[in-house]
Amino acid sequence: MGLSFSNDPAATGFYAPHRFEAAIHDCEVEGDIPADLNGSFYRACVDRQYPKRFVGDNILNADGAMDLFRFSNGHVDFKTRYVRTERFKREREARKALYGMYRNPLTSDSSVRNLSHNTANTQPMYHGGKLFMLKESDPPTVINPHTLETEGEWDFYGALRTPFTAHPKIDPVTGEMIAFGYEAKGELTDDIAIYWIDKQGRITRDVWVKTPYISEMHDMAVSEHHILIPTTGLVTSRKQLEEGKLHWMFDPDIPVYVGILPRDGEAKDMRWIKVPPKHMMIHSINAVSDGNKVHMDAPIARQGFVGAFPSLDGSIGEPEDAFNNIRRWTFDLNKSDDDAFSEEILFDVKGSSLSRMDDRYTTHPFRYSFLNITDTSKPFDEERGGLLAMPVQNSFTRFDHATGKMTSYFAGNTHGLSEPHFVPRRKDAPEADGYLIGVVDNFAERRSELVILDAERLDEGEIARVIMPFRLHPQVHGWWVSAEDLPS
Repeated sequence: MGLSFSNDPAATGFYAPHRFEAAIHDCEVEGDIPADLNGSFYRACVDRQYPKRFVGDNILNADGAMDLFRFSNGHVDFKTRYVRTERFKREREARKALYGMYRNPLTSDSSVRNLSHNTANTQPMYHGGKLFMLKESDPPTVINPHTLETEGEWDFYGALRTPFTAHPKIDPVTGEMIAFGYEAKGELTDDIAIYWIDKQGRITRDVWVKTPYISEMHDMAVSEHHILIPTTGLVTSRKQLEEGKLHWMFDPDIPVYVGILPRDGEAKDMRWIKVPPKHMMIHSINAVSDGNKVHMDAPIARQGFVGAFPSLDGSIGEPEDAFNNIRRWTFDLNKSDDDAFSEEILFDVKGSSLSRMDDRYTTHPFRYSFLNITDTSKPFDEERGGLLAMPVQNSFTRFDHATGKMTSYFAGNTHGLSEPHFVPRRKDAPEADGYLIGVVDNFAERRSELVILDAERLDEGEIARVIMPFRLHPQVHGWWVSAEDLPS
């Protein structure tokens, strides 16, 4: 029988697998690309090359692909390639899917059960002269920043012995990267390894701690003086894996815990502070230390992974459960663990979890953030755009965390948005003075576009659009590297 995706309802329509690689020299552009926008925008994407083995598997278990938009002197070139993981190469040789449910090796073909399951599909990041594609269950994968060729997994000169988070934080002042790996001593272990990595890319020290329970821990936040690592309410067990289920399922009754460690601390200094259930922080915006208080701003949802990870009782969750509003969590370290947490809703919106900021202010006091949201006051043309399973994210929004002001860009009544990314106008430009870029999908014309916006004037519309002749992969996260920072 020939290859067919017909049994996978998720593999149809606009987000059906592409299964091709491409390069475009000099993309079509509407408007004028700013002359000072020079560099590379990398997108981590998901794109299955073969139909999945089990109907209940999710999109986060698809093969990784990287897109590159290269901006230079008012022109844009495009390239996309699969990441050549061991998984990708094994399945290509076999001409079928060999790997099973998301991070459950017990459901994989016996020929690959003990091999790397790395999909390398979550976050591109540039540090220490290397471009990484990150997946939190595995080591980073090094990608050539110009050709997108896969160079292989990276262990930081032999010092990395654990998985590596998809969301390390880079201190823009020191150049230091702080990262962690959970299930650090193997599958179903309650250990976290926290790493400090210098600007040359060498691990300078690590601290190992225990978690309150085994949980998916997707992101972190780092301030000038503290490291914050939250659980998410996604849990696992040996029984769950032996029953052939996904590695993670949502427990709506379990509390969230935020581990807080001083940046110069040791394992004994880690505190785990309890947050009520159904407070899922998938991605942070930033954290700020204020004496013995730590403030963390982040999008928070009741159940942020609706559609990807079911609850323990098998229920999927409602679309409303996946909406995020932006909140400030404050931890008063002078108080006991039971009394240290408080919460304030900063912006009551129907947002995604894909928040971004001016990365030059990561770990330091900041003012602005950006997020793609669903603005229900804006129209969606179902006749031209089609019926979608989830409410479409139709607006890029800039949030002023000092004044509460919001400014938005509406992409159009047949368009949906990927995560935005901020690019400073100059390295010494004021905070959030620059460009907001991001891919929008044109459902009516079945193609994608990359928009360039003035980050201080989103409501004035795009400066330029890069018009793609085809639809792009679903994006997870993106990363910008200026031309002067890339190796020649």
